[in-house]
Amino acid sequence: MAVRDMEHVRIGESGEHMEKKNRAFCATAAIVAGILILAVMEWLGHRRIPFMMDDLWYATNLAADRPLQGLGDVMESQVWHFLNWGGRCVTHGILQLTLMCGELGADMLNMIAALVLGWMVCVTAGWRKPFCFLCASSLIVALNANVKMSMFWQAGTVNYVYSTVWILAFLWPYLRQTEEPEADDLPLVNLWIWPLGLMAGWSNENMGPASLVTALAAVGYLVKGKKRRLKAWMAGGSAACLLGSILVVAAPGNFVRAQAVEKLPLGAFLYERLFSMLRAGADYLFPAALLLAAVLLFWTVCLKERLRPAQWMLLALAVLSYGAMVLSPHYPDRATFGTMVACIALSLSVLKGILAKRRDMEIYAGGMALCYWAYAVYVLAVVQQNG
Repeated sequence: MAVRDMEHVRIGESGEHMEKKNRAFCATAAIVAGILILAVMEWLGHRRIPFMMDDLWYATNLAADRPLQGLGDVMESQVWHFLNWGGRCVTHGILQLTLMCGELGADMLNMIAALVLGWMVCVTAGWRKPFCFLCASSLIVALNANVKMSMFWQAGTVNYVYSTVWILAFLWPYLRQTEEPEADDLPLVNLWIWPLGLMAGWSNENMGPASLVTALAAVGYLVKGKKRRLKAWMAGGSAACLLGSILVVAAPGNFVRAQAVEKLPLGAFLYERLFSMLRAGADYLFPAALLLAAVLLFWTVCLKERLRPAQWMLLALAVLSYGAMVLSPHYPDRATFGTMVACIALSLSVLKGILAKRRDMEIYAGGMALCYWAYAVYVLAVVQQNG
C-alpha cells in the first residue's frame, strides 16, 4: 500500500509539473505572437507613411539647396543648421543619413530602432523578459500622445525614437551602478560612454539636460552616499553630456529662429507657458502618468515598500524632462515622447517588484498587458488606415 501511495504521489507531482510546463509554454507562445503581431503592424504603418513635411527639406543640402549626394552634404547642412536654425545637429544629421537610404531603407532602420527601444526599456527597468518586452512595446504605442508624428513621420522617428534609444543606453551604466555599486564595469565602457554622452546631451532641449542631471545624480549618490571612487567613465560620460547639452541649447541658430517669433507681452507669455505645460501634463502625458501613479501607489501604500535609488532617478528624469519644456516657446504633443518612455520604464521596474512580492497579481498584470496590447494594435490599425 505504501509503495502504491508513493507511486500515486509521484504521478500527481509529474502531472502538476507537466501542467505548469504547458501553461508556461502557452503563455510564452502568446507573448511571442503578440510581439510579432505588434511588429508587423508597426512595419505596415512605416510602409504606409511616406517621407513628408520636414523630411522633404532635410533631404536637401540645407546650405546649397540641392538634393543630398553624400556625407559631405550632410556635414555642410548641419554646420548651416547649427548656425542658422537650431542645435539638434546629431538627430537631424542622422535624419539626413536615413533619408538618403530611401523609404524602404529608412523603414527598416526605423523598425530596428523601435525594437531596440523596447529592449532598452526592459534593460532600464531591470526586467529582461519577453513579457516586459511586450508590455514596453505596447505601452510605447498605447500611451503615445501622437503615434504618427513621433514614430512614423521620419523626422519624428529620428528625433524621438532614435534619440531615446541612445539616451537610455547612456544612462544604463549609471543606473546599473546605483543598483549594484560593487558590480564590475561594463565592457569597454570608457570608450563608448563618451560618444553616447555627447549624443544624449545633444539630442533635444529637454531630454538632453534631464539626462545630464540624472547622470550627475547617480554619480553624486555613488561618490557621496556609497563612498565609491569616481571612475573615469562616470566623469567622462557626464562631461560629454554637459558639452552636448550646451551645444543643443546655446546653438546660434536657436537665437536666429527666436528673433522670428512674435514677441508677446509678459503676461501673455507667462499664460502661454502655463497653459502649454498644463496641457502637456493633463492631456499628452496623462495616460502615462496615470499608469505610473497606479503602480507607485500600490507599491508604496499597499505593499509599504520604497523606491530604490535608480527608480528615483528615473522619476527625476521624467519630471525634469517635462519641466524643462517650460523654457520652450512651443510644446508639441510629440515632444512628450521621451518623458513618456521614462514613465514606462519606471512603471515596469515597479511592476516587476510588485509581481515578485505578490504572485497572485500576475493574472491582473496579464490582463493589463492584454488591454494595452489590444489598444496599441487598434492605434496602429488607425495609422495604417488613415496614413
